[in-house]
Amino acid sequence: MTLAELVKQKGYATGMAGKWHLGHHPQFLPTHHGFDEYLGLPYSNDMWPFHPEGQTGRVPPLPLVEGDKPVKIGLTPEDQSQLTTWYTERAVKFIDAHKDQPFLFYLAHSMPHVPLHVSDKFKGKSAQGLYGDVIQEIDWSVGEILAALKRNGIDQNTLVIFTSDNGPWLSYGNHAGSAGPCGKGKGRVGKGEPANRASCAGRRRFPPGQRAGRC
Repeated sequence: MTLAELVKQKGYATGMAGKWHLGHHPQFLPTHHGFDEYLGLPYSNDMWPFHPEGQTGRVPPLPLVEGDKPVKIGLTPEDQSQLTTWYTERAVKFIDAHKDQPFLFYLAHSMPHVPLHVSDKFKGKSAQGLYGDVIQEIDWSVGEILAALKRNGIDQNTLVIFTSDNGPWLSYGNHAGSAGPCGKGKGRVGKGEPANRASCAGRRRFPPGQRAGRC
């Protein structure tokens, strides 16, 4: 059972945007597992014909899925540069539409999974190259979502959880980020792989400034 299926039993509206990667056939997609709506990629954004280590003709075009149907087959690098914006806009639209009822929205950004892409509004803006630009755009995305909650007067009664699924992909060098003092990264044995950071915000649930756990 997914979290979406669980909260729907309590009357929640549910939505998702971003990477799914739990099966790309219609019966495996989010709208068949508790989510009312979905926009995103059915798997990782590097599973496309432009992969530098891929073999020509072996990888199908990358689709963008709405609900359980592709709305575009064959995403381009230019499309990938808009993914963070598209997902963010979908999240804000969902919040605006469901502000008067309980809701769950799951946003799984494709970035900063490689290949890195960023929109023109953040390209070249950071001091840390393309990876830094991507992180700045994700930071903008979080800000847009928090602003939508506040604008709708529900920021005091909404639990926001921010986390990541694995450590840096070390073979990609400065396109992968860093696990800092935890060391190691994706596919390696060490705290930098499984010990991922998580932040929770919900002013009626958690006093500000609390921290738990350490490397």
